[in-house]
Amino acid sequence: MNKIYTINELKQLKDTYGLTYEEIQQKCTLSISTIQKAFGGINKHPRRSTLEELSKAVDLLIPDTATVTYDFRGTAPAEARETSYYSRGSSALNNKNGKTASQDIYTQSGYTYDDYVKLELPEGKRVEIIDGVIYDMAAPTLTHQAIAFFFARIFDDHIRKNKGKCKVYISPVDVRLEYDTTDMTVVQPDVLVICDRSKDEDRMTIKGAPEFVLEVLSPSSRKIDTNLKLKKYRETGVREYWIVDYDAGVVIKNIFNPDDEEERTKIYTTSDIVPVEIYNGKLSIDFNELREYVES
Repeated sequence: MNKIYTINELKQLKDTYGLTYEEIQQKCTLSISTIQKAFGGINKHPRRSTLEELSKAVDLLIPDTATVTYDFRGTAPAEARETSYYSRGSSALNNKNGKTASQDIYTQSGYTYDDYVKLELPEGKRVEIIDGVIYDMAAPTLTHQAIAFFFARIFDDHIRKNKGKCKVYISPVDVRLEYDTTDMTVVQPDVLVICDRSKDEDRMTIKGAPEFVLEVLSPSSRKIDTNLKLKKYRETGVREYWIVDYDAGVVIKNIFNPDDEEERTKIYTTSDIVPVEIYNGKLSIDFNELREYVES
């Protein structure tokens, strides 16, 4: 190894080449929690031995770095960005295990909301905490945002028309699902509705479970939205949880603690009109209108 990189240089290389903590850990003797602390800003002044190990790992993962000139005060030059983005496969979002960068897990557990707000994340980076473990979030696509906005507008129109007390929010809003217990789960649902207005009284976060949550599936969030979040929403008191898989043309409506157990989970297509249970069917979503809105 010819050079020991600074932590800022290492962060730039990691982001530019789409490296994951698992890949780096496999190329050095450091624990993954030590790597996470260094890159996540928790350890602001890593030891020289830590920087040596990280630099060695990065050089092994990016053997051509010596031929590329980087400006670590900003981004890499255009030609370097192009080379690094495509040289690792279909895109820098894919690692050798087929995982996407947004699935990269900060595997040190035990994070609380207080830890979450102290994280020094790169500009534009978003994460969630589920049971004390931090998960990266990929930036949403324009289609993803359009779908979320469509639902938020429908809910807001209904609430205003009926002079309701509920409030609809759209991501990014921090929802502290376990605010009154462990405070170790902080998520940012795509769309949420709260009717207990004490939960948003500090005007900063949602403290407790919303009545309604909707997540728009993306390849990077599929496992988390259909597994981890489904479990947490059920456990923490969310009444209704919709999972919208727009590409597959499917909507999964989960009703937690229904009077009729057969109503617990229903699957619709994006050609259906789907009733919203928290409003006793007085509000329904026409997915034909959603398709028209998104495709226009």
